[in-house]
Amino acid sequence: MFLGSSGVSPVVTLILAVCFLVLGARRLDTAIRLVVFQAILLALLTAILGLANGVGEMVFIAGLTLVIKAGLIPFILKKVVDRIGLSSETRSYVNRKMSFLIAGALVMVSYLATGQIAATQSAEGREILATAIAMLLIGLLVMMTRKLAVMQIVGFLIMENGLFLAGVGTTHGMPLVVELGIFLDMLIGVLVMGILTFRIQSSFGSINTEKLRNLRG
Repeated sequence: MFLGSSGVSPVVTLILAVCFLVLGARRLDTAIRLVVFQAILLALLTAILGLANGVGEMVFIAGLTLVIKAGLIPFILKKVVDRIGLSSETRSYVNRKMSFLIAGALVMVSYLATGQIAATQSAEGREILATAIAMLLIGLLVMMTRKLAVMQIVGFLIMENGLFLAGVGTTHGMPLVVELGIFLDMLIGVLVMGILTFRIQSSFGSINTEKLRNLRG
């Protein structure tokens, strides 16, 4: 494989490390920048795997990843944050130390759970699959524990990045039409969530989900 394990493993490790950095982020703009960095790493990994396996479509998908995941979607999120005048601080139901402990446990569970499932995969394939599942779980953790709707969108993006990583890392890339469909669905999803976030702010003066729960009858 192109660049061997020495080329793929460090990138996969960095992709997972970004999830922990998001958990520790104290500012919304920092969390958004970290998602951009993770998207760049995903594009790099996709290009490496595409060149390694001679799949030109994966190199094209790497370019789309840069444009959509690292460019367009963060731009939309930044516009939402600026438009509704959000405080720069992130807010959570769980403190950072506990978040790190839970995330570490989720990573361990992911690696243990994929041990037998990915028995037929190469060492790189097993590492990528375990990391992808860990990203899904950590993204869900962010969505469940963060109070601001924008941070919950960030959690959704981490989950989608995990699905993307599983697709390109364990199957050597899904068909191009499938990838394009996923990109389109994700873009529409972020647009809808951004619009809903703006409408919630306009109607209730806050996007703190803790406050919104008090509106229930």
